[in-house]
Amino acid sequence: MDALSDLVPVSEAYASLPIADAFTWQEASQGLGDGEWYLVAFRSIRRPGADEDRLNAYDDMAHAEAASAPGFVHYFQGPAAADGSCLSFCLWQSRAEARSAAGRPAHREAVSLLNEMYSAYTLEFHRVRREAGGLLTFELYDGPPMTPAASADSPLDTRMPGLSVQPSPAF
Repeated sequence: MDALSDLVPVSEAYASLPIADAFTWQEASQGLGDGEWYLVAFRSIRRPGADEDRLNAYDDMAHAEAASAPGFVHYFQGPAAADGSCLSFCLWQSRAEARSAAGRPAHREAVSLLNEMYSAYTLEFHRVRREAGGLLTFELYDGPPMTPAASADSPLDTRMPGLSVQPSPAF
């Protein structure tokens, strides 16, 4: 059973919010129990004219492959906003299990679409914790706890450090 099946974005602007604020975590996560998890967030801006059917097909294959991998907890495929921005994430029992799954064939094939389908993307790596039935907490993996900045300048300004990439133009 998926312990996060009721998780939803808090608003249409969810993709520009910090991961801790972007979803109904506290209401939807009681089934997770206590523990520590590893979350990989993928923020993106799709190129105009990106082939949504092809993206979804590759994403579906990568999701099915990940769901069969050891340590998989939950995958959220975010809806693209009118401006092309999107936030998806995968939650894992551990970083090692996430990294192992990232090397599987369907994930590698999905990654091959990055330059073709996205004008920009950001990967974020977070430690998610819950202790003694309390609230979920989020922090950058091996980094300081996340704190919101005063403002966001672009759809990919996630108010926290991350790995940002501006792919080269598609041919």
